[in-house]
Amino acid sequence: MGTGTGETVSVLVVDDERDVAETYAGHLSTDETFEPTVAAGGQEAVAAVDEDVDVVLLDRRMPGFSGDDVLRHVRDAGYDCAVGMVTAVSPDEDVVSLPFDTYLVKPVHHEELLEVTHTLARLRTYEDAVREEFTLARKCALLSEHLSPSELADSEAYDRLRERYEAVADETDAALDEMDVGDIRRTLGRI
Repeated sequence: MGTGTGETVSVLVVDDERDVAETYAGHLSTDETFEPTVAAGGQEAVAAVDEDVDVVLLDRRMPGFSGDDVLRHVRDAGYDCAVGMVTAVSPDEDVVSLPFDTYLVKPVHHEELLEVTHTLARLRTYEDAVREEFTLARKCALLSEHLSPSELADSEAYDRLRERYEAVADETDAALDEMDVGDIRRTLGRI
């Protein structure tokens, strides 16, 4: 997954009105970054979401298995996708307990949908990079604490680890440059 690496972003569009979901998927298809699929309703969404889905655009009000139910399933199952609620339901205090990344009230226009989906993809890129950067930094620190300076200087594995750490730190910085303060706070809240 990625927005700057040439890889596509898998987007699951969920709405109980299939024509609405298909319309949104069509909008996303105009951008080669996105690979949209459609789920018509909550049950289809639960069956379609897996660890390969990067972004979910989710209607809230659906019969049977609501968007709130799908969102809880996604988080309880441990899927690490970014979720944008795209719904006709105006937000009120009940959204406080819902673990989504952004919330759009319909009608949502083509450009707004593309912009929000790009933001959600960047959130994922940043989140993944921050986690990897943290892990790599801890490994570098661990080796620095337990190996002598001469052992570190002679270690090709340590050199490769440092190079990867620096590359990931650059990715994190680049993703950070593209985000606004609200995006960053949401991302850090999920990490």
